[in-house]
Amino acid sequence: MNIKDFEYFHQLVKEKNFSKVAQVFSVSQPTVTLAIKRLEEEFDTTFFIRDRSHKELLVTPSGYQFDAHLKVILNELAIAKKEALRAKQEKLLFGLPPIIGNYFFPNIVSKLIATGLIEQLETREAGSQALLKLLLDGSLDFCLLGSLEPLTQPALKAETFAQASFKIIVSKQHPLAPKKAVYFSELKDERFIVHNEGFIHDKVLKLLAQ
Repeated sequence: MNIKDFEYFHQLVKEKNFSKVAQVFSVSQPTVTLAIKRLEEEFDTTFFIRDRSHKELLVTPSGYQFDAHLKVILNELAIAKKEALRAKQEKLLFGLPPIIGNYFFPNIVSKLIATGLIEQLETREAGSQALLKLLLDGSLDFCLLGSLEPLTQPALKAETFAQASFKIIVSKQHPLAPKKAVYFSELKDERFIVHNEGFIHDKVLKLLAQ
C-alpha cells in the first residue's frame, strides 16, 4: 500500500471510471487498475464490481466504507504536509478578523513586541468563518476568532479570550429604539447591513433570528 493507491481509490469512488482517474493523475489506466487490485488483495475484499451489461463501475458497500476512512486519512496527510512545509519557514501564519483585530489585537501587541514574537508573525485577514476553515485545513498556525459557541473540534486547542454582546443600530423612529434589549426573534423580519458570509455576524443572525 502507498498514498497514491489511496488517492487513486478515493478518486475512483467519485469518478467510477478508471480512464478518468488516470487522466486526473496523468498516469496510465493499468497503473490505477493495479493500485485497486493491490488494495483489494491487501484487505481480502472486493471494492468495485464491473457491470458490463450497463457499462458501469459499481462501488460495493465495503468500498464505500473504506473510502470513508480514506477521506479522513488523506485529509490528515494533507494537513501534515502543510504543517511540515511551514515548520521550515521563519514566519507564523496568524489569522486575524478585521473587527476583532481592531478591538483586541492592540492589547497584546506590547507583549508580542516584548517577547520578540511580533517579527515572526505574518497575518492573514478574513472573517472568522473563513479563518476557521483555514485553521482546520492547516493553512494557519493560530488565530483570533469570533464564535457563537465553544470550538470543540478535536484538532484545535481553543481558549476564550473575551466575550461581547451583539448590538444593533437603529434610527430614533424605529419601533425597537426605546428598548434597552431585544430578542433575536424580534429581528427576523428586519433588514441588516452586515459583513459577508465569511464573518460570524452573518451566521449568528441566520441562526438566532429564525
